[in-house]
Amino acid sequence: MQDRHGLPRAVLRVGWRFPALFGWMVLGLTWALTGFRLVGPAGRAWSIRTFARGLLAVCGVQLRAAGAAPIPAPALLVGNHVSWLDIFVVHALQPVTFIAKSEIRSWPVIGTLVSASGTLFIERGNRAAMPRVIDEAVSRFGRQERVMFFPEGTTSDGTSLLKFHSSLFVLAERQPDLPVVPVSIQYSSGRTAYIGDMTLLRSMVTILSGPSVAVSLQIQPPLSVGDRRRQVLAEAARESVAMGLRTQPQDSSADC
Repeated sequence: MQDRHGLPRAVLRVGWRFPALFGWMVLGLTWALTGFRLVGPAGRAWSIRTFARGLLAVCGVQLRAAGAAPIPAPALLVGNHVSWLDIFVVHALQPVTFIAKSEIRSWPVIGTLVSASGTLFIERGNRAAMPRVIDEAVSRFGRQERVMFFPEGTTSDGTSLLKFHSSLFVLAERQPDLPVVPVSIQYSSGRTAYIGDMTLLRSMVTILSGPSVAVSLQIQPPLSVGDRRRQVLAEAARESVAMGLRTQPQDSSADC
């Protein structure tokens, strides 16, 4: 579709969104490297939430959050994984400490921003690194923080839910009183999916050139841990996340 000047709307969207995203990320990077660490926990949480909401707005992503009650703290959050946007979708609602794959740390700008937010990075296949990450996550719980990871271990196309790996559910085994909170993330368009051999740049262009997208973030009721083993918790969490994915969000402005 073209505007009255004959330019494709996709080109027009990229024409203003890409510079706006670049400027917003540079601003966020500057703050992350300067004043971010000088403010207290409340200031850092406000900074993370504000940056995430601004990034989503520039990308044309409209957040719709639903939850019966505020997320408890400390808590272990687990959710499905579709896009590099997922971290910012969660941060826009409630800043948390993410456990993420180490590859993200090398992404231009985004890696630095995610690192500054306190993300714990884990190397795939490096079992020797797992105890360090677990110990650090437990220390975050001791500081009344929320920690989140994506138990699928990779991204999906958003139309199905992959198997939940149970390894990091050991965090709940070590702290039986810790609530496990399932989170369902669902986009109204499949072009947000970051899968296969897609590069980060290609994903960004695909998102920035398209119409606005709605994303539904549903906070499910916390699971009680008790004496349940991590394999059982993983399956229970997967079932809870799946329940939140049954309603497809609709774009409120399909051609913005």
